[in-house]
Amino acid sequence: MNDYYQFAILSAVVVAVYAFLYFVVHPLAKWIAIKTPNKFDDLLVKKKVISRALFFVPVIILVQSFPYVLAKGHWLYEFCEHIGNILFTVAAFLLASAVLDVIESLNERNVKMKLRPMRGIFQAIKLAMFCVATILVASQIVNKSPVIILSTLGAMATVLLLVFRDSILGLVSGIQINLSDLLRKGDWIEIERHHADGSVIDITLTSVKVRNWDNTVSVIPAYDLITNSFRNWRGMQESGGRRIKRSLFIDQQSIRFLTPEEIEKFMKIDVLRPYLEQKLSEIGEGSGVSENVTVTKLNGRHLTNIGTFRAYCTAYLRSRKTIAQDMTLMTRQLAPTPTGLPLEIYAFANTVEWIEYENIQSDIFDFLIASLPEFGLSLYQYANRVP
Repeated sequence: MNDYYQFAILSAVVVAVYAFLYFVVHPLAKWIAIKTPNKFDDLLVKKKVISRALFFVPVIILVQSFPYVLAKGHWLYEFCEHIGNILFTVAAFLLASAVLDVIESLNERNVKMKLRPMRGIFQAIKLAMFCVATILVASQIVNKSPVIILSTLGAMATVLLLVFRDSILGLVSGIQINLSDLLRKGDWIEIERHHADGSVIDITLTSVKVRNWDNTVSVIPAYDLITNSFRNWRGMQESGGRRIKRSLFIDQQSIRFLTPEEIEKFMKIDVLRPYLEQKLSEIGEGSGVSENVTVTKLNGRHLTNIGTFRAYCTAYLRSRKTIAQDMTLMTRQLAPTPTGLPLEIYAFANTVEWIEYENIQSDIFDFLIASLPEFGLSLYQYANRVP
């Protein structure tokens, strides 16, 4: 009866210590954290590091004290031993998880590391700790060695693989994504099979969240990004330039040679003069301004309105400050189509901001389309076709 009396006193002490820590020390610690200018202690309170560390105190008192108040071999002694080990394991797991949460928060605040997909790594560590804690708790409940528990789980490996398939695949994929730097928070990615096109907002152990441009959210399995292809626009964003690749479909019936009067008119355009002087020098004096009938022009080289317009487009792009001059810039013809001759503008705007990029692109094509009649050219339109 003396053992029960002593155990009752020990239990009362443990409960009193826990109550004092929870209702006095913990609120005081929170108040101090709020009052101090240091933000680290606020983080410790927010992530429950302090509360879970305080929980350790009564557990340690129980584990260290019951051998002195109970006789070894007594059923209550064994009960306290198992309960103490279970509480210690659970307290250790909870505290370690809280510490990992603090490290993860500090990692997100780091300028260099906040874009790295580390959340999946932290979740994987938590999962591993949870598995270890579960095995240790189970071994205490069934009073068997953890090795025996592991051997039993080995027989259930197939079932566990099926249950935790996504977590295992996600863990491996998360490590690959992190080590290979395939994906970061904030990246613009495009995955057609999932109809995902937007910015990455979260990378977890098993999934990647993408906020699409229509403000919907797509949740994609992490392993799907490893086993299948996706487009990441980070390279474009880091380069500082966004590609313009669009064609003007020229009515092929409007393509012809230039007349002497047109050449004289175009010579007055500053951006075109160097091109015209070079071409006239190449084809020989007089061949570009022949007034003979059209058939005789086939005997030599002559300037065309489409070639001159193509040179004008390139010169115009070179003159614009909104176009990146250190990146690829050209105007080229593509293969003729039933809907006209594609004249493709290939250049890079010196911004990656979407609205600004669209404005730059629209300004360029507004001007070039309006300039076509000056060169005797017209766009192909079905409505203008004569049967």
